[in-house]
Amino acid sequence: MIVAESADENIDDITDIAMLNVNQFRSPEVIAEKDINKLDIYEGEEESEKNDEKGRLDVFFKVNIVDEKEKTNEQKLILAVEQKVNARVDVNQCDKYLRKFEETFKDDKFLLVGLVPKSQMKESNEATFGSSRWIGIDYQQLVDIVLMPCLDNPDLNIYAKSIIQQNVDALRMPYKNKREKLATIEERILVRSIYDRFEDVIKAITKISNEDDSNERDYVKMVVTETYSDVFRTIRWILDEENDVDELWNFSSPFQRTIHKRWDELTIIITHGGNEMVINGENVPELWNKTLRWIEEQGLPLRQLVDEGIILGSGDRGKRYAIAMQPVHLNRRKFTTIREYQSILTGEIYSLEAKINSESAMLTIAKLLKKLGVEVETPLIESNGMFVNI
Repeated sequence: MIVAESADENIDDITDIAMLNVNQFRSPEVIAEKDINKLDIYEGEEESEKNDEKGRLDVFFKVNIVDEKEKTNEQKLILAVEQKVNARVDVNQCDKYLRKFEETFKDDKFLLVGLVPKSQMKESNEATFGSSRWIGIDYQQLVDIVLMPCLDNPDLNIYAKSIIQQNVDALRMPYKNKREKLATIEERILVRSIYDRFEDVIKAITKISNEDDSNERDYVKMVVTETYSDVFRTIRWILDEENDVDELWNFSSPFQRTIHKRWDELTIIITHGGNEMVINGENVPELWNKTLRWIEEQGLPLRQLVDEGIILGSGDRGKRYAIAMQPVHLNRRKFTTIREYQSILTGEIYSLEAKINSESAMLTIAKLLKKLGVEVETPLIESNGMFVNI
């Protein structure tokens, strides 16, 4: 049912598979780390591909389905899962697997599933995996819709229960030296209860955080970012994830932003190849367009970074893009205000999020230029005492 919910197409066909009676299954087979090269599709390529390191599916499930009305009719069902945690999704690898499955199981039903962290999910399965035939699900869906209901089943085999519980325990651990987890469990329950009970307090914090400087705002900022920072970080993370609050408190790091100064003109100073250049813009879109054009004129590799999505702000841990190929943020929300930049090299259209403050825009541009090996100064932010030149 997760797969049906997450598919881009053929949802009815997949739902029909999900509704099958387990009594219709014959000769089930589950293989961990299935060697994709043993599917024997292209005999001429078989030998050359044996050493391909990207040739193993993490889970390969095969079963024969018996027609309830015509017992002699059987159809094969294949469910293959490619799992990612630290590694990024490889579109070429996904294409290779798809071609092999289309040839080998062209007369059978097969589902190719990518199990990935939510941060890797883009606006569609095609954008994430290169084809809508792939179906992406994230670890939170796996926990909420499969693992936890299994653990709640009183008839669950005691040996299976311990394995599933270990899997859930592993998913709730922070990974990749980050605070983020692949899935949250107790935190979600706790945060939901806190929000339901103290909704007026959460809304008050949000309101105060967006006011001008005041004693009340300074006090709330201290509580949120210092005294109980871990608690409020978790609350914000989960509520943002569930799209329950449109705009939570916006103090400085580790949160997204603070009350920002407005400037009549935005300025950045670039030093590259021994030359210094000043770029000015009356607004955020104009500054972005001028900067992106300069980057492409220098022949710097902008396209790859835009394809990955340039996260808003000075870091790379947020959920909102400043610029991306499609106007959809990591949390799958659409850009609030969309502007476009047409590449002078490829003619492609890049999507810009215009609903961002001037300071965040300059911080993001500074981060982007640094990644491209360019020195940059942001004198307006520096003079405001909030940023050190990169």
